[in-house]
This record gives sequence, C-alpha cells and structure tokens, in this order.
Amino acid sequence: MVDVNSAVDQDQVIIPSDRRITIDDLENHRGLDTGVWIAIAGNVYDISTFLSEHPGGDAILLDAAGTDVTEDFFDLHSDEAEKLLPAYHIGRLSPSTEPSNMTPHKPQEADAPFLQRDSWKKVVLYGKQRLSHDTRLFTLKWEHDSQEFGLPVGKHILLRLKSPISGEQIVRAYTPIATRCESGEVDLVVKIYHDKDARKSGKMTTTIDLAPMGSLVELKGPIGNFEYSGQGNCTISGRDCYTKRFIMISAGSGITPMIQILRAIAAHDSDSTECLLLSGNRCEEDILCKDQLDTLVRENTPLFRVVYTLSNPCDGWTGYRGRLGQVLLETEVGSPTPESAEIVLLCGPPAMEATVTELLSKKGWKDRDIVRF
Repeated sequence: MVDVNSAVDQDQVIIPSDRRITIDDLENHRGLDTGVWIAIAGNVYDISTFLSEHPGGDAILLDAAGTDVTEDFFDLHSDEAEKLLPAYHIGRLSPSTEPSNMTPHKPQEADAPFLQRDSWKKVVLYGKQRLSHDTRLFTLKWEHDSQEFGLPVGKHILLRLKSPISGEQIVRAYTPIATRCESGEVDLVVKIYHDKDARKSGKMTTTIDLAPMGSLVELKGPIGNFEYSGQGNCTISGRDCYTKRFIMISAGSGITPMIQILRAIAAHDSDSTECLLLSGNRCEEDILCKDQLDTLVRENTPLFRVVYTLSNPCDGWTGYRGRLGQVLLETEVGSPTPESAEIVLLCGPPAMEATVTELLSKKGWKDRDIVRF
C-alpha cells in the first residue's frame, strides 16, 4: 500500500516518503489487521496488498512481517524484484533504530528447536547418496544430536550455500523428506540441474552436488503456507481446515513434500486420513523415491494409493501415459462433493501447477481447497 504522504510525478515515478518510522512501529505491523510492514536497507515497506501476488506465497511474507529482511531480500531476489519496492515505500527507519543499532538477537535457548525463522543456522554436509543419474539424497547434520529440528509437517526450509567460483550466496527452498532428531540429521532429495539445462535451480544444485563432505551449509525456517498437524487437521495460510482425504499431485522433485506428509500420517496408527498421490514424470527412472512410495502404499493400504503417469515411458509400461492432464484428473479426481472434505496438494513446475489448477477449477474445485507448495 502506497503511503498517502508519497507522491507521483507527471512521469508516474514514485517519490519515496520521508516519513520516519520507529522499530516499535515496524514491529507492531505483523498481520493483515495491522498491515504487513518490512524493512529493507533502512527503508520501510507496506506489502499488505502484495501478499497475494508474491510468487513464493504469502506465508513467508507474513512470517517476516515487522522485521528487517535486508539480507534475505537481496539473497533471494533479482534486480526485477527490487524495482517493485518503490510502490510500497512508506518511510525510513529512524536513525537510532536502523539495523546496525538495533538490539542483537538473544542467544538461542538450549531447549529451543534448531531451526530459527530469523537467523541462519550452520549444518554440515554429512552424506551424499546417488539416487539416479540426476538426483541425490543429501544428509545434513546439526551440532546437538538430541535437539529438536523444529520443522512442522508440510513446511519447508531455506538452504544457503556460497558458490566457490563466484562467491555468490545462493538461496533456495527445499522440503526435507526425513529428520532424525536422535542423531541430528535431516535428509534432502535434490534433482541436479546442470548448467547446460539453463534451469533457475542450477546454481544451487550443481554447487551442493560438487561440495565435499564436511562442507558447511546454512539453513533457516520453517517457511510455507501449509502445515499438517495430524488426524486430518491442517492450516492453510493461517486458516484451520479439516480433510478426510488429501489429493496429492506432483511432478518430478515436487514429490518431496508429499513424502513428508505421507510419512507423518503413516507414523500414527490413529491417523485415518486417506491420500491419493498422482505422480508425473518423464520416465520410470525419474520417479524419485519410488521404492519408498511403494512401501508406504503397501503398508498403508487402503488409506494410501499412488498413480504414476509417464510422458516418455518404455514399451513395457502399463500405467498411465502422458503428462498430468485432463484425462487423468477426470478419471482419478473428478469434481468435489459437499461431503467429501478433500484438499488438493500441488507441487511441481509453475506451468504444470497452473495447468492443473485451471483444470481443477473447471471441475468445481475452489482456490481455498488447493495448496500450491
């Protein structure tokens, strides 16, 4: 929201506000009822009206509300994102409260979770396993074996690693598939995009793939707009929800949040939440963690069911063929019913998510019942 004290000249150039804002004012604007403010490089922005437009979802912005996000903003965003800032500028932090003079964070208490939303925590690259020609299982280890990791089911982490070539700090979001607090370990499944693929994630994936054992990596979190608390109960962007069945639709490495949720449900005999997973891949060798998925289904039938579809299958493939599209969705998902209490979980490339969302909308599914990771 643009401050009323700001002005726009004849060429539609936004003139920044000279309003002075204290750190107390900033910290008092953490939600939709008060306004969502953030500070970047000594400037304050009201991003309340930008929440629904943020490509990474509104949850990460709400988590950061009322704080200085300078480091994270420049780590995570391009020059294009920086060009959007003036439209939301409402003033500058008072000189006595700018980040360099703010009271430092209190040391983390011994019994606090390892993960912290407002600070990067160092972990060691402890293990690397080749799952396929372009997929690795990375094991990261934190210092205190008995310390709780602090990642709710359905949430993600930010991973930061410095490129040994350019010195650039690279940041990406990932969903761990498993944590072992008794040994202080967390597992990430990462698809490696090499430079020739020209993928956005290539910088991070090639850097971590080449990193030697014992390298330091940094984590921050949790982030995300979805959290599963068990027995069909979850929150979506702060809204409490209940579901009898999750319809999980994933492509490629988008399977990782689904595995996390499936494991959480399977770990509790009293949780009777049903799960239908539609997994799209290019070929059978590209299906990540297929053995784990098939075991989960076998041990949790009839609650769990997995349907695979391949866009480039071998001659002997007997399952669905083609991308995640209209035929598969009509056959396996269909239209929602008032009594169904179902929630769709969607994770994959942006084009796939947009296509599936459009197809589901035509079948009567509402945006509020579709979670895009």
